[in-house]
Amino acid sequence: MFALISIGVSAMCTGYTSATIEFDMDVGVTHRRQYPNQYGYLPDDNDKRGNCFLLMTMMGALHNVSRSLGCAMLAAHDKMLVWYFISGELLLYLLVKAVRGDLKHWVRIESGLGAIVVAIVERSVVKQVVDFSGCLYFRHPTEEGGVIFATSVVWSQIFPFLVLQLYEKKVNNIAVSSNYD
Repeated sequence: MFALISIGVSAMCTGYTSATIEFDMDVGVTHRRQYPNQYGYLPDDNDKRGNCFLLMTMMGALHNVSRSLGCAMLAAHDKMLVWYFISGELLLYLLVKAVRGDLKHWVRIESGLGAIVVAIVERSVVKQVVDFSGCLYFRHPTEEGGVIFATSVVWSQIFPFLVLQLYEKKVNNIAVSSNYD
């Protein structure tokens, strides 16, 4: 029981942190003026803002639980498969960013291997944050971008159901093979 409570508290902390980032970025006057199409989705009414904050917290928490549950079920099937899966997703993401010329969007190291390493680390961290929190801030074009962000969020919701099919198939194969023993 304590493990489930701990998981719930961790997911809520992730959701709260994600919602705080989103809220602070959205209500900032500078951001609203500089990027009016990106920021300003929260209403000016305090009651409605509170409701939005609560919903953003729940959205982040549920996103975290969904993605984490999928990874846990994948690890139950095969621990190395989780690393292959996450690495494959990350490599595909970095490849898309590199092909689009969007790998080093804000890194101030002008050239060389250091700039590429810093860009890869920064992009990798952003990808993992979005995958496990769904933080809306990273939908900005200079971060993940709208299409990649939306794809990531939808994939993170579908992922545990696909892994569940794999997990159930393994359980059924074990049950069938034990019947013949």
